[in-house]
Formats: sequence, structure tokens, C-alpha cells
Amino acid sequence: MCQARLDKLFYIMSYKFSFEGAPITYDIVHIIHIFAVFIYGGFLFTDNLFLAKLKDEYAPEEHAKVRESFMKYVRKVVPNALLVAVLAGGYLFGTAFGKIGPDGLTNFQMVLSIKAFLGLWLGFRGFNQKFFKIQPWVFKSHMFPFALVVIIIFLSQLMYMV
Repeated sequence: MCQARLDKLFYIMSYKFSFEGAPITYDIVHIIHIFAVFIYGGFLFTDNLFLAKLKDEYAPEEHAKVRESFMKYVRKVVPNALLVAVLAGGYLFGTAFGKIGPDGLTNFQMVLSIKAFLGLWLGFRGFNQKFFKIQPWVFKSHMFPFALVVIIIFLSQLMYMV
């Protein structure tokens, strides 16, 4: 009985209410995507701009201890947030990309494709680190993922202007 009510509620939320033809499911996934990106990007921001500066403040042994106490909690949340962001981004990409016209890709589709490629690259790297414990051979610091996140943010703003 309860499952039938939940199914009906989901049907109403997904299909009855829509914004310009897109179901409200898109909006919910978009919100989840944004929160996951905030978690992942926030960690990269903190790691690159604040934790990197702790080396100057503490002795090497203390710095390792402080960083490990922080990373202990980060390892539980951030990789999962990255995977959620990539999966939600995949759904959003499939919904927003649209059909390829006879003239080829539009500017929006090209920028969205670049953004998706960079996001998939981050997701592939994070997936390998989380599930296979494969560490990157190059770009071992978090500066490269941070740079990709910043580029993705700029592309997010740019893609609606082109």
C-alpha cells in the first residue's frame, strides 16, 4: 500500500510538474549534482589553498599528523561525492545535449562535451583510486583536479553564452 503511494508521488513529481517540458527529475538530479560538486570542489579548494600552507606552520611530523587526521574524514566523503557528481552529470548531459543537427554540433554542445570529458576524466581517476587503489602516475597532487574543476566551472558559465 505504501509503495503504491510512493510510486504515485514519484509519478506526479516526475511527469505532472514540468518546466518547459523537462520533468522535475532533472531539477532534483541537478541539485544533487551541485551539492556533490560543492563537496568535491570544496575539498580541492581547502587542500590546495589551506592545507598546503600548513607545511610552513608545523614541523614535518606534526604536519603529517594534522593532514592525516583531516584526510581520515575526507576519504569517507569526498570520493563518493565525486562519483555522485559524475553519475548525476552523466544524466544531465544526456538530458541537455539534445539532437545533433544537420550542421553538426552547436557551440553549446561542443562546450558541454568538453565539460563532460573533463568531468569523466576526474571520475575515472577517482573511480580507480577508490575501488582499485590505483594512484595517478602523473599529476599526483590535487592541483591538477583543482584546475580541471575551475575550468569546468568557467565552461559551465560560458556554455550558455556561446
